Amino acid sequence: MKRKFMSIGIIVLVCSIVLPGLQEAFAGGKISGSVDTQRARYKKDVVVYLKNVPGTFTPPARHYAVDQKDLTFIPHVLPVLVGSKVDFKNSDNVNHNVFAPTKCKSFNLGTYGKGVVKTETFNKVCVVELLCNVHSEMSAFVVVLDNPYFAKTGADGTFTIENIPPGTYELAAWSEKLKAKSQTVTVTDGGVAKVSINLTR
Repeated sequence: MKRKFMSIGIIVLVCSIVLPGLQEAFAGGKISGSVDTQRARYKKDVVVYLKNVPGTFTPPARHYAVDQKDLTFIPHVLPVLVGSKVDFKNSDNVNHNVFAPTKCKSFNLGTYGKGVVKTETFNKVCVVELLCNVHSEMSAFVVVLDNPYFAKTGADGTFTIENIPPGTYELAAWSEKLKAKSQTVTVTDGGVAKVSINLTR
């Protein structure tokens, strides 16, 4: 019996030493950087993402959201993982009509009033343009990606992608106004890869 308890104690001790090491080994790394453009306003809403990441990824259970407020789609650019659902809410006192004429993903949610929410599933990798039949000045984009390693730049052009498995990847950037661009980046376990992306017309 004493030998049995000693064996259990040894197993517990080994686990207490090894498991934290395993957790640290799979901590992942980060990519942190900035997007530079000739016009400062173009630094915002650039989607930066990894391409050709191996594995199968499950979309989040929670829905993403795009609001229609003050005759504007909010946010203007929304990156999502393929298979995700997006709720389209109308917060204005006027009717809106949300539709997408994009070849890879077309739909029309019809015209609806304030407080109504309609949901659409984005099940194909592509860039989907959103428009409103009632207000021609309204537009937005849903950028559908095949893995969860992506980020959207803020007004200053900075971004961070976290929890990336160690490896060498192709890092790409999509912009509504500027040419897409890609470059190679290596991510180390627990490290931070610093990058700078220059986008032009």
